[in-house]
Amino acid sequence: MSAADLGSTLKAEAPSFQRFLPAGLGSLFGGASNLTAAVPAKVATGNRWLWPVVLLVALLLCLVWFFNRTKAPVSDAVQTASTAAANAGTSALGDFFKTKLPDGVELNIPRFGIESKLISFLGDSSKPADTTTWFNFDRLLFDTGKAELQPSSQEQLGNIAAILKAYPNAHVKIGGYTDNTGDAAANVALSSARAKNVMDALVGAGIDSSRLEYKGYGDQYPVGDNATEEGRAQNRRISLLVTQK
Repeated sequence: MSAADLGSTLKAEAPSFQRFLPAGLGSLFGGASNLTAAVPAKVATGNRWLWPVVLLVALLLCLVWFFNRTKAPVSDAVQTASTAAANAGTSALGDFFKTKLPDGVELNIPRFGIESKLISFLGDSSKPADTTTWFNFDRLLFDTGKAELQPSSQEQLGNIAAILKAYPNAHVKIGGYTDNTGDAAANVALSSARAKNVMDALVGAGIDSSRLEYKGYGDQYPVGDNATEEGRAQNRRISLLVTQK
């Protein structure tokens, strides 16, 4: 094919090329009718040194198209999955509502969250403290394999501290649990460190340390099936036991 034939072919196939360009990129060349104008006019005069330039431009366009095509769907999929998980967790806890504690402090809490359950238990004189009634925290977050609490955990910790202040006779125990993945001894150590950090956060919020205790149980006492991801997620938890009312 001569240089002149190449120019004619590019001009004829310009509309087809434009279909493969990323959105908005075709406009850089002034649309399909001007796509061939991007090829230097000297191609038509037989200057063979322009062939590599033409091929390089075509290669760059293909790379840009491929990059944009593969990048966007991955980002969207991750965002959609994260949003769905967050919405599912919020839905399970029910709507938020305002409630007033015995000392007059008002909290905005989810209807089926630990705060609501704990307030109901502490305010019911017919339910004594025991060794089996544990309440699971539902909005505490840790980095994977670490004991440090993420900043988003502070809202729920503040609510629990406010509840304990409103019921000054209450004493509680913080229990930490993991799934059965990894070394059992390491799991006990991790669950213990997480439980202690939760207790320390409550002390930092104004609760006397004499009212609090903690223990890490590792993968003991699972509440879900460790053979499934959902079950393992349920087993990775921090719970609260009222030891005195």
